Amino acid sequence: MPATNRAAAAIRFLRRGIMPTIWGQLEGTDELSVRTPHIQLRASLPGGIVIRVRAKIGAQTLIARGIEPVAVSSLRNGEFVELSYQHSREGRLEAETIYVRPEETVV
Repeated sequence: MPATNRAAAAIRFLRRGIMPTIWGQLEGTDELSVRTPHIQLRASLPGGIVIRVRAKIGAQTLIARGIEPVAVSSLRNGEFVELSYQHSREGRLEAETIYVRPEETVV
Protein backbone atom coordinates (compact mmCIF):
# COMPACT_ATOMS: atom_id res chain seq x y z
CA MET A 1 0.00 0.00 0.00
CA PRO A 2 1.49 3.39 -0.93
CA ALA A 3 2.55 5.60 1.99
CA THR A 4 -0.02 8.29 1.13
CA ASN A 5 -2.88 5.78 1.34
CA ARG A 6 -1.62 4.45 4.69
CA ALA A 7 -1.47 7.96 6.11
CA ALA A 8 -5.01 8.71 4.91
CA ALA A 9 -6.25 5.50 6.56
CA ALA A 10 -4.46 6.47 9.77
CA ILE A 11 -6.14 9.88 9.87
CA ARG A 12 -9.56 8.32 9.30
CA PHE A 13 -8.83 5.95 12.20
CA LEU A 14 -8.04 8.90 14.47
CA ARG A 15 -11.17 10.84 13.52
CA ARG A 16 -13.63 8.38 15.10
CA GLY A 17 -15.68 10.08 17.78
CA ILE A 18 -16.82 13.63 18.37
CA MET A 19 -13.50 15.30 19.24
CA PRO A 20 -10.58 13.85 17.31
CA THR A 21 -7.97 12.60 19.75
CA ILE A 22 -4.45 11.24 19.36
CA TRP A 23 -2.47 9.34 21.99
CA GLY A 24 1.31 9.07 21.91
CA GLN A 25 4.72 9.84 23.34
CA LEU A 26 5.67 13.49 23.70
CA GLU A 27 8.62 14.30 21.45
CA GLY A 28 8.91 17.97 22.28
CA THR A 29 7.37 21.36 22.77
CA ASP A 30 8.28 24.73 21.37
CA GLU A 31 6.66 27.14 23.78
CA LEU A 32 9.11 29.94 23.05
CA SER A 33 8.13 30.36 19.42
CA VAL A 34 6.38 33.72 19.24
CA ARG A 35 4.64 32.87 15.99
CA THR A 36 3.26 29.40 16.74
CA PRO A 37 4.06 27.59 19.99
CA HIS A 38 3.44 23.87 19.40
CA ILE A 39 3.60 20.35 20.76
CA GLN A 40 4.89 17.34 18.84
CA LEU A 41 4.12 13.73 19.60
CA ARG A 42 4.72 10.33 18.07
CA ALA A 43 1.75 7.98 17.73
CA SER A 44 1.73 4.28 16.86
CA LEU A 45 -1.27 3.06 14.90
CA PRO A 46 -2.51 -0.43 14.07
CA GLY A 47 -0.48 -2.17 11.40
CA GLY A 48 2.81 -0.73 12.64
CA ILE A 49 2.13 2.74 11.25
CA VAL A 50 3.97 5.49 13.16
CA ILE A 51 3.08 9.14 12.65
CA ARG A 52 4.40 12.37 14.09
CA VAL A 53 1.81 14.99 14.92
CA ARG A 54 2.43 18.69 15.51
CA ALA A 55 -0.31 20.85 16.99
CA LYS A 56 -0.44 24.53 17.81
CA ILE A 57 -0.77 25.43 21.49
CA GLY A 58 -3.31 28.24 21.75
CA ALA A 59 -4.09 30.61 24.61
CA GLN A 60 -7.19 28.53 25.43
CA THR A 61 -5.47 25.12 25.31
CA LEU A 62 -6.00 23.18 28.54
CA ILE A 63 -2.88 21.31 29.69
CA ALA A 64 -3.22 18.95 32.66
CA ARG A 65 -1.38 16.12 34.38
CA GLY A 66 -4.10 13.98 35.88
CA ILE A 67 -6.59 16.58 37.17
CA GLU A 68 -4.01 19.28 37.93
CA PRO A 69 -3.45 22.05 35.36
CA VAL A 70 0.22 22.41 34.39
CA ALA A 71 2.33 24.77 32.31
CA VAL A 72 3.83 23.78 28.98
CA SER A 73 7.29 24.09 30.53
CA SER A 74 6.54 21.19 32.93
CA LEU A 75 5.99 18.70 30.10
CA ARG A 76 8.83 16.21 29.60
CA ASN A 77 9.86 14.35 26.46
CA GLY A 78 8.77 10.72 26.52
CA GLU A 79 5.64 11.29 28.61
CA PHE A 80 2.44 9.64 27.36
CA VAL A 81 -0.06 12.30 26.29
CA GLU A 82 -3.60 12.48 24.94
CA LEU A 83 -4.12 15.34 22.53
CA SER A 84 -7.57 16.45 21.42
CA TYR A 85 -7.56 18.90 18.55
CA GLN A 86 -9.46 20.79 15.89
CA HIS A 87 -8.42 21.86 12.40
CA SER A 88 -7.55 25.51 11.89
CA ARG A 89 -8.48 27.44 8.79
CA GLU A 90 -4.97 26.93 7.41
CA GLY A 91 -5.34 23.15 7.71
CA ARG A 92 -3.10 22.89 10.76
CA LEU A 93 -4.02 21.19 14.02
CA GLU A 94 -4.85 23.32 17.06
CA ALA A 95 -4.68 21.62 20.46
CA GLU A 96 -7.85 21.82 22.54
CA THR A 97 -6.60 19.74 25.46
CA ILE A 98 -3.33 18.06 26.32
CA TYR A 99 -3.63 15.45 29.06
CA VAL A 100 -0.46 13.90 30.44
CA ARG A 101 -0.64 10.52 32.13
CA PRO A 102 0.21 11.13 35.79
CA GLU A 103 3.25 9.27 37.08
CA GLU A 104 2.33 6.12 38.92
CA THR A 105 3.58 5.80 42.48
CA VAL A 106 5.08 2.46 43.43
CA VAL A 107 4.30 1.46 47.02
